[in-house]
Formats: sequence, C-alpha cells, structure tokens
Amino acid sequence: MAINPDVKLAGVMIPVFALRRDGDLGIGDTMAMIGAIEFCARNSITVLQTLPINETSGDNSPYNAISSVSLEPSLLTMIPEMVPGLKTECVDEERSAIGIESGAERIEYDKVRALKLRLLRLAFESFRQSSDRFGRELEEFKAFKEHHREWLTPYSLFRTIMDEHGGNPCWTMWDEKLRTVEGAEKWLAAHESGQQLRDARDFWSYIQWVAYRQWGAVKKHADQFGVRLMGDIPFGVSRYSADVWSNPQLFDLDWSGGAPPEPEFSADPFTKKWGQNWGIPIYDWQANEKEEFRWWKQRVRRLLDHFHDYRIDHVLGFFRVYGFPWIPERNNEFLELTEEEAEELTGGLLPQFLPRSDELEEDAEQNCQEGSKILQVLSDTAGDCKIVAEDLGIIIPDYLRPAIHEMGMAGFAIPIFERVEETREFKPMIELHPLSLATYATHDHQPIAAYYQGLVEWWHGEDGREGWLEVQRLMRLLGLDEDEPPNEFNDSLHAAFVEKLFESPCWLAVFMITDLLATAERFNQPGMSGEACWTERLAMKLSDFEADPVFGARIKRFKEGIRSNGRVSTTSKVFTGG
Repeated sequence: MAINPDVKLAGVMIPVFALRRDGDLGIGDTMAMIGAIEFCARNSITVLQTLPINETSGDNSPYNAISSVSLEPSLLTMIPEMVPGLKTECVDEERSAIGIESGAERIEYDKVRALKLRLLRLAFESFRQSSDRFGRELEEFKAFKEHHREWLTPYSLFRTIMDEHGGNPCWTMWDEKLRTVEGAEKWLAAHESGQQLRDARDFWSYIQWVAYRQWGAVKKHADQFGVRLMGDIPFGVSRYSADVWSNPQLFDLDWSGGAPPEPEFSADPFTKKWGQNWGIPIYDWQANEKEEFRWWKQRVRRLLDHFHDYRIDHVLGFFRVYGFPWIPERNNEFLELTEEEAEELTGGLLPQFLPRSDELEEDAEQNCQEGSKILQVLSDTAGDCKIVAEDLGIIIPDYLRPAIHEMGMAGFAIPIFERVEETREFKPMIELHPLSLATYATHDHQPIAAYYQGLVEWWHGEDGREGWLEVQRLMRLLGLDEDEPPNEFNDSLHAAFVEKLFESPCWLAVFMITDLLATAERFNQPGMSGEACWTERLAMKLSDFEADPVFGARIKRFKEGIRSNGRVSTTSKVFTGG
C-alpha cells in the first residue's frame, strides 16, 4: 500500500490559474507554481494539490480537456530562459498590444491565449531557424517527438486542423475526410499548402515540448524541497478532443456522462430537474479492455511525468455513470418536457445509470467488480504513487469506499457532509476513515467563510429555528460553545476549523487556499458557466499574503497546527528563501 495512514500529512489545494507572481501575463503559470512550492516548504505543507493542467477549449474547464495528455499553453511562463527562441522585447511589445494586466481581478482567457500563442509562434520561428544557437535543444525536441509519438502525432494533427477551422475542436462538423486520423493524414499529404501545414503541426509539438520541460522543472523543484505535487485525472475527456477523434472505438458517443438531478440545486433549473449533463462521452469498457487499457495507462504515465501523486475525479463513474441520451447542446429542448415527452424525442430513452444501476444486489455486485478491475489497472500503472479517489456524489453505493480502500486508495472525507441520518448531527471527526483526504471543500464548493455566512443568514432569516439548530450542530462538531456561536466568520472560528481537521484521524488534511486564508473566492460553480467558473484569481502573491499582518497570522497559525499535530513529513526540507 503506497499510503501509510499512520503517517499524517497536511496539504493545500491551489488551481494554477489562480496564482499570481510579479510579471505574470494575466494568469497563474509554472513559475508561480514554483513560488507555491516554496510557500509550502516555508510553512511545513507537504502536499501541493492542483486541478488538471490539460489543454482546455472554449469553456476553460480543466475537466473538459481537448486532450487527456497535452498541457495547457496559457499556463506556461513566457520568459526567454524557459521558452527557447523567445525574445524579451517580443513579450513587452505583444503584451502591450493585446492589453494584458497582471493585476486584473479575473482571467481574460481570450486575451491570455491570444498573447501566449502569439509569443509561442514568434519563439518557434526563431527556434527552428537558429540551429547554430539551439543545436542541443533541437536534438532534445526531436527526441521528445519520438518518445511521445503515440499521442503527439494524432494530437498535433488534430490541433493543426482545429486552426484551419478557426480554433473549433468540434470534429463532427469538419469535412467528412477530416473526421478520422487516416483521412486527415491523406488530406495533409495532398494539400497544396502541405509544407506550411506540416510546419504548423510541428509548432503544436513544440508547444508541448516547452510545456513538458517547464512542468518537469516544476516537479524537480518540488523534489528539492520535499513537497509532493498531487495532480488530477478527470474521469472524462471532451467529446470534441484529440482522444475521441483519434480513438473513437474506445467511446460510446450515443451517451453523455453527467450526474443525477439535485433537487436542492436551485441555481440551475436544468440541473435541478434532469441533473448535470457534462457532455463527456461514455467509455466502451470492453473495447478498452480489449486494448489492455492502453489509453488509460498512457494517461497515468504522462500525468506522473509532472506529478508525484494524483486524484481520480468522479471515481463513481468507473463503477457506473449517469448518462444522458442527448448532448448538452440540446438541454434546452428538454428543460420543460415531461419524462414521457422526453422519451418521444429520444426513442424511448431517459437519463439513467450505465451500464446498470445499483438497485438490484446482483447489479451492484457486478458494478463493483467491473469498476474495481479498471481502477486496479490505474493503480498498477502508478506504482508507488499515492492515489486519492474522489468518492463524492448524490448517491454513494455501499460498496464504493470499501472497494477503493481495499486497493489502497484514499477516499474523501468532508466533515460538513458527513451526517448521522437519524439526528442530522455531523459525525464526530474521530469517526472519519483514516484512509481519507479530509477537507472542508473542493474546487466545486464554497469556501468555509462563505459557508458559515450562509448559516448565519439562515439562522437570522425566516426559517431561523432550523438555521439555529444547524449552527449549533456545527459548533458541537468544532468543539465550540453551541449557545454562543459567532455572528460572523472570525479568526477564532477559522482556528477551530483548522485545528479540528488537523486533529482528525485522516491520513491527509487538505485546505483549499481560500480556506487556509479564510477568503471567499470561489473557483467553480457547477451548473453555471462564464465568469462564475475558472476565472477567479487570488488577490495577492502568496508571499504577499505571508507578509500581510492579518493573513500572515493565519498562515503562521496553520503552520503551527501542522507541527503541533505531527503532520510534518520526514522528507520536508527547511526553506527560508523568498
């Protein structure tokens, strides 16, 4: 078992895009990650967890990538030392022309992507025309393309064709001859601008080479300071991705994966009625097994090029997934329909669990066996890497947590979600499973400061009695005076949240950076789109938070809590640098 639950650790979760550094280009980048590693080292934090860093498309969601392996160009650091061929004057000129400001409150993805791709194109042209200057790097680039040809060859072709279609990854809308790798290769060979397109294809390979170099340096830096980087493998990949385009046999494109209805989810009427339709294609597990799970093994190996450990997103989907017989683009057609009316449009199909639900005992047993078999492949491929399975959802089958624990994977423990059903009391922290990543919130949840403010408003609102009872339950969970709860989130309450989680028996206690700092930024709101998702940035650099009297005191208290509760790794290095 890679995880020893007797060795307690502490971690922090920070999306790369949310970080700041001096001179950044409107988004967090690999150099900012190096700063985050040093922040962790200074404060006895062993695990630095982040969201997926795979290349995204128009919705900017790291969980809807256009490639399961390629890395997001907008997260790259654009300085000559880290991008062969780049010139400093180009960065200044292009930044001014596009109008990027480091201090912007939110990420303007269109501007950021335009700027970084423009700089990368300029760097690539200089790089490939300067063999005398970049001879060693050119050989390294050539070796990279050969080593990664299994995924890089179809990806670079996909990306080139995307560009020919104005950046549209929706390959089902491309000319029919371009909808397969074989057809696209023939098209490229016969095209009158074939050499120009081959150069463009090499450009996309160059970007990935630069990205792999930078993220390799990030991992090496983490090794130097005893910080473990935890990556994230999304359960799904975009329907309009290089993976689905080049490996359609591994997917069932008649269904879209998602999550069941959430009656309490008032923010989005479709989610409340039908559930979350993520649009990801469902896997043909038999086809994957026939290929000995080649594609999944590749995902794990490439992720571990950049990270030490990983979280498996939506592990429930490996056992059974909630599927929609329509793609998200059609959601509005079904919003006001009854189930009978919906069936008329789909030929008798409704959203449901696939390949089967867990309602019958024999079906649940089969789901458990099949899901465990797939996860074991991921575990075996990862070697001694530590794996955390995100076992959260509306309906958690009884077999799930025992199954992942048996494989040595940690599950999630969110104390404010763990209840004694008969009394609605929160389960005592001491009852949380040791083989768990304990946290108060993930990137999909509101920070604890906002959570408590909501409880206060409930307590002082029309349904005040129920709100008061809930606040009292929370005070009991945190070991505070249930008769004198604070009327606002304050430092004393924050300290109790921190201390109680560190005192839990869970192997790893992780705080979102917002919960460590006691701020209210929210990185994602499920069921919503636009600026509500993936655009939020921290107000300052991490080092500036440390220097601030209020935030610095919170960080110091966090560090003291780690040490007093014995959550310091024996591999951690003492670091006092800037």
